[in-house]
Amino acid sequence: MKNTNFLFPKILLLFVPVLMICSCIKNNNFILGDAKIRFFQTAVSDTSQNFYLNGIQIGNTVAYGTNTSYVVIPGDSTFKITTRNINTAVDASSLVGQQFKIGMNYSVYYNKKTSTAPAILTVYADDVKPDLDSAKLTFINLGYTLASSVLVIDSAKLTNFTMGLGEVKSFKVKVSKDTRIAFKLVTPTATNPPPAVTRLDTLSISNGKVYTILFDGSKTGELQKRLISAN
Repeated sequence: MKNTNFLFPKILLLFVPVLMICSCIKNNNFILGDAKIRFFQTAVSDTSQNFYLNGIQIGNTVAYGTNTSYVVIPGDSTFKITTRNINTAVDASSLVGQQFKIGMNYSVYYNKKTSTAPAILTVYADDVKPDLDSAKLTFINLGYTLASSVLVIDSAKLTNFTMGLGEVKSFKVKVSKDTRIAFKLVTPTATNPPPAVTRLDTLSISNGKVYTILFDGSKTGELQKRLISAN
């Protein structure tokens, strides 16, 4: 007959580590103590970039108009963020003493204030927690080649708002068949007709999803838009 008194401590020893690991899982698959970060190249007049945290390259080279996936990093630690033009060893821009809170998501944008200005890095905290009954939209205007603010037109709510360079606005939308959010420059360029900028509607956004909408400018100053889903 098997000795059950002997087997019970063994089972307990195997079960306890599993409980400890499970108890560390927090907030959308985060391991307690971690943060997440991703990198964007949004400077149309610059070349592809390599991004570094404390001198260690993160992900692959990032071309203009693209971004990395989220990368897990130790939360509440101090980092120096640097970026370099592809195939060079010289920093194009840097941020020192950056801390990323445990359980949070962040995006780092490589951008400029004007076409002739030096490159800068800008960090935004991302709200990635979804709401099942609505879409979360965060609009960011990084279009330094645009000669005008961007006009956002929400035809379902009959509301408009403008966004200048560097501005960020977030709100929720209950997506329905009536949802139509369009974009144009407050002061159009001379191009006639202006290049089409696709709107947001039921074909592009859904309830329960979290989106970042990036406004950008082409080299000739035309409005461009990117839609990035976080889930």
